[in-house]
Formats: sequence, structure tokens, C-alpha cells
Amino acid sequence: MFRILIVDDERIILNGIRMMIQEGCGLSFPTEVVTASNVPQAVEVLEAFSPDLLLTDIRMPVMDGFELIGHVRERYPAMDIVILTSHADFAYAQRAIRFQVTDFILKPIDQNALKATIEQAYGRKREQEELERRLARREVRSMMLYDLSDREMTCAGELVEGLFPHGYFTVIVLEVPRMEGEGKGLARILAGILGDYYDGCDCFARQERGQVVAICSHSRFLVDTEGLSLKFAEKSHCDRFWMGVSISATSYKALPGLYINAVQKIFYEKHFGRENDLAELALFTYQDCVQIFTENEDTVLRQLTEGYLEKIAAVFGNLYGPEEIGKSFLHNVLLYLENSSIPVPEGLGDPQALWKSGISRAGQDSDSGELAGRLLACLEDVKEQIRKAGKAPEEDAMTKQMLWYIRQHFREDISLEDLAESVGLHPAYVCTLFKKNVGRSYLACLHGERLQAAKKLLVETDFTVEQIAAQVGYNSASQLARVFRKYENSSPSAFRHGK
Repeated sequence: MFRILIVDDERIILNGIRMMIQEGCGLSFPTEVVTASNVPQAVEVLEAFSPDLLLTDIRMPVMDGFELIGHVRERYPAMDIVILTSHADFAYAQRAIRFQVTDFILKPIDQNALKATIEQAYGRKREQEELERRLARREVRSMMLYDLSDREMTCAGELVEGLFPHGYFTVIVLEVPRMEGEGKGLARILAGILGDYYDGCDCFARQERGQVVAICSHSRFLVDTEGLSLKFAEKSHCDRFWMGVSISATSYKALPGLYINAVQKIFYEKHFGRENDLAELALFTYQDCVQIFTENEDTVLRQLTEGYLEKIAAVFGNLYGPEEIGKSFLHNVLLYLENSSIPVPEGLGDPQALWKSGISRAGQDSDSGELAGRLLACLEDVKEQIRKAGKAPEEDAMTKQMLWYIRQHFREDISLEDLAESVGLHPAYVCTLFKKNVGRSYLACLHGERLQAAKKLLVETDFTVEQIAAQVGYNSASQLARVFRKYENSSPSAFRHGK
């Protein structure tokens, strides 16, 4: 629905324009038209109606049309505005340019000119909506793949819900050895098959990981995917691949966990084979293992490890022995390193050898029969090998290089992939490295640079919010306004006027 607000103090003109739009223009898309006969009434209507296009007279009693336009530009910077006037003088044109008015229509209103103006405004709206959908889709993918906070997304929640209108989410990951340049084609094949199972999906290739990833939305919580792998094999002619289907969730905010869940299933199938019980243990305790691996304080580390073992005993009893628990734990650590794209030194790929080493070290420092001691000794071995292979000075230089890259390119539409390419690293590793060394995500830094530039332009120039948004790297005034409210707790116009 394309919404139009008409403001004119002459009732005959007001009703005449409305009738033209509703009955005479023959528009190919549905419209909703609301009218107001003065500026105060129009301001009230704006709160509830949120039009896409404002058609307003300039010469009106009490408050003129430019006061209304100023109000609209402050609160609704992306709205199209067309002036209705019989005074085509230069002074109006000058003021209109300052307010970034879209067009003029001279009175008496010509129906063909009115139709053309509305169609152009509708076309701009459709183009902007498509651009925002593409950006929202990219942000959702980045949030899922690199575990970025949903609070750092600039797209509106309702836009994401429009991309995935069904109530439940599932993530499917397809891993194909030596995928090379076939990713996009495999993504199209998988998307075509998934239409038989799910109500909607966004399917794309992660070429650098040899993966095809699908974000599926569906109206039923449980979806039977029996035969999915077989159908893919038949249509793609792939003779070797792994497929992981995640559990379901009710919010797009759960997508990072769903992606990890799908990747876990592939990882466990590759490493555990037919040991389904061991895969069940590893899947159940993955987050506990990650928490233990990332903890550095000795007392807390010991508490977490003992709590992990108590949890296994409470749920599984004596089903798993020390060696099985150790194998599961170390595989989860390796999976975490793989998901974070942390370089794994040679020798870490053999959990069995690590476990034997842990038993040996634990025997020297503590009771060799204590499972917690064995696990902690194994963990120390893993961390020590990573530290020895690590390149802290190089990491610091890379962080500085990435900060420089953001400062130089914040006006461009840069992604995490672009930032990673600038230092020759994997995006997931860049994300982890950036948070560790800078203390916040690359997105927060990018928005910070853009907002600093925007605030300077707001204070020192009379550029419109739309113009400033374009200059600092945002695709629209509304996107800049969303980011401004999120980080500055204010609107760009309020900041400009010191409110």
C-alpha cells in the first residue's frame, strides 16, 4: 500500500486531488489517501498515518507549508515531499532545495503530471525497499555467521521479519569437499529442493568454507526432512557431501546458535562416524566446553570444569567413561577453534594423543585418577601449543591495519569480508581478533567513525540529513537516523539543534 497525505487549506482543491488519485489517475498499485486542511492537523495525521508521499501547499494560514516540511524532514527524513503551488517563484525553489523537496506541481493540478509524480515516488519507494531488503539480508547473514550482536544491526526488526515471515527458523549447512567455483550453482539447487520442505529460505554459498548455507523459515515447528540428502545428491550429482540440519527456533536472533548447531552435526558425523552416543554427548555439552576453553582465571576454570562433569553425571549417569568424556571435550574445543577460524597448530588434530598427554601431565601435578585434572592438563596443552604458534605482535599490527582501513573507507559500503581481505585473514577470525584487541565489534567501530563525521556535518553545514547520510556511508536518512538513535539516543535533527 502506497500512502499519500495531501495538505491544502482550500477544500475544493483538497478533495479534487484526492478524487484524481482515487478515481482518475488509474494507478497500477493500491493507494491510501488522507487529507489535512492545515499544518497542525497534518502534524497530528503524520503520527498515525506515516505516509510515503506528502503533497502540500505552501501558502496556508497560521503555519505555512515550509514549517510542515521542516517538521517532516526532522522526524521522517526519507519521506518524499512534493509542493503544490501557484507561485512558481525562485524564492520557493531556493527554500525547497534546502529541505530536499522532491518536486513541484503547479496549480491548477494537471492529472497526468500528478500521476507521473506519484508513480515516480512509488518507484523510488520500491527501489529503496529492495535496497534495504538486500542490506538486511546481508546483515542477518553476518550476524549468523560471525555471531555479531543483533543490537548492532542497522536494519529494522520488522524488515527482517518481512524477509522471514513465518514463525520458525532452521539453518541447514551443506559441506562439499573441493567445492571451488560451484557454490552459487549448488545454492540454487539446494534452494529449489528446500521449497518442498520449508515455506521460505535464503540460500547462499560460503565459498571459503566449502559450505552452502540456508536460512529456512517455516510455519510448523517440526519439519520432516527425510529424503532431503538423497534429493540433493540426485540433482547436484555430488557423490560426497555432509549435511547438517539444525534444531528449530522462534526468532532470527537465535540464528548464530542454529548455524553452530548445523555445523556441529557435520563435524561430529565426520569425526565420530557411527558413534551416535558420543555425538549426543558432544552436542549437549558444546557451550560448556567453549566456556571452559575461553576462561582464564584458574579458580573459575576449575569450578566450570567440575560443573561440566557434574552435569554429565546428572544427565547421563555412568554411560560415559573418562576417555569418552575426554574425547568429546577435545573435539568440542577443536570445533570451537574451527568455527572461530583460529589457526590450529599441527598436532592439535589428534585428540587421542592430546588425551594421553593430559593423563601424563595430570599424573605429575595431581591425582591422575581425577578427571577434572586430566581435562585441565589437556586444555593447558592445547593453549600452550596455540600460544607457541601465535603471532601476537603481528595480530597487534593487523588490528591497527584494520582500524586504519575503517577510518579510510567508512564512507564506503564495507563488509566484514572487505575488512578481512584487507589483512588477508578469514572473516570469522577477524571478528574474534577485533573484539579481543579493540574491545568492541568492527560494526561498532564503523558506526562510530560514520557518526563522528555525521555530527561534524550536522554542526558545520546546512546539508540535509539525506545528504549527510550519503556522505558518511549510509544508504538513506532513515538508516542514519536509526543508528543515531541507537548510539546517541537522539535524532540527527535534534542533535543539530542542540536538543
